[in-house]
Amino acid sequence: MLIIIVLWVAFFVINFNIVMMIPLLPFIERDLGLSPSEAGWVLAAFPIVALASNLALGPLIDRYGRKRFIVLGAAACGGVLLLTAGAQSAVTIALGRAATGIFMPMIGASVFAAIPDYVAAQDRTRIAGYVTSAAPIAFLCSISLGVLLGGLATWQLSLIALAGICLGLAIAASVLPPTEASALSHDPISLGTYHQRVLSLSFNAGSRLLLLSYFCWSIGMYVFLGLYPSWLVQHGLADKGAGTIGIILLLGEIGGLFGALFSARLANRFRHPLTACAAASIGITIITLTIPFGTERPVFQTLAYGGFAFGRDLMLALILGSAMLLVPAGRRGSLNATLNAVYQTGATMGGLASAWLYAFRDDFSANAAAAAIIFAASALMLWNITRLKDDVPRSAYERT
Repeated sequence: MLIIIVLWVAFFVINFNIVMMIPLLPFIERDLGLSPSEAGWVLAAFPIVALASNLALGPLIDRYGRKRFIVLGAAACGGVLLLTAGAQSAVTIALGRAATGIFMPMIGASVFAAIPDYVAAQDRTRIAGYVTSAAPIAFLCSISLGVLLGGLATWQLSLIALAGICLGLAIAASVLPPTEASALSHDPISLGTYHQRVLSLSFNAGSRLLLLSYFCWSIGMYVFLGLYPSWLVQHGLADKGAGTIGIILLLGEIGGLFGALFSARLANRFRHPLTACAAASIGITIITLTIPFGTERPVFQTLAYGGFAFGRDLMLALILGSAMLLVPAGRRGSLNATLNAVYQTGATMGGLASAWLYAFRDDFSANAAAAAIIFAASALMLWNITRLKDDVPRSAYERT
């Protein structure tokens, strides 16, 4: 039970940290007077640094043990987040986010890699499903509470709360048994090892398309979500207040929780499990195009965002479930790191594009159109995977 709690909290921390700046940004802009360009860099600072950190950490985590890096990363993130909460300018906030980008990947690249260290083979799929459910709850908490705390109290509270969770995670992870030597990689830490680990996934058509679809998912999510709360506060639901908008986002995120919890059941209704993932991508493509037409319509925004969150988290659960089958346990740290690097790259590009598109059209139509095109591309790649043979076994999604 402890390992489930630790890994669930670790995955919660990762997702909360990534998303929390989105709802906090309009309040940081208000308090510190950030320009649209500065706001974009505040969003992008973390993923830019985390990209390099993920690529560097993967083989190290496989070599020296997942537990060690969860403890170190969580403790360091707790301290950095407390310092960031005291920042008073765009530069200091961006530097704090960049520092978090060094240490948070220590947790992120270890979560799914740690499951085989502590969980019997027959239970790994079930435990991985439990851990993945932390993502929609993190989205729910970070977006809705970010708007509520930022609007009704102060934006620093979200950072302080996350710092406390990180420090608690470090303490809890420290009591886990160490990684067994047989589960560690014995490959030398060399350029050859890095080259082999990073590039090996590109040799298989299914894994290549899966990583590319995840890349598109990441870009599209940030193009849409990057300035969506800002648009709601400033234009979309400007007369409703931060409290009402926070509740709307909270209710919408419940759709994400259902998407994650029912992803396996929905996938099993299709011949190929990723067919459901492709269908979800088409669904959120349509939804994002309708969002700008729901100005001053809170019920419409609640339902539309709920549908978006449902498809978003269904895709996340199925893509991560598929990816974990691609490598043996001794290399899952490297695979986690590669996935994180893909995500961070997409988040960086999406965050910057979101700010630029919103500056170009503050009615959110440019953000919605760009995100829809990207999600449609992800759907096309996922559909192409379903036409390949034996790339993603159905057993990955069956619950035991």
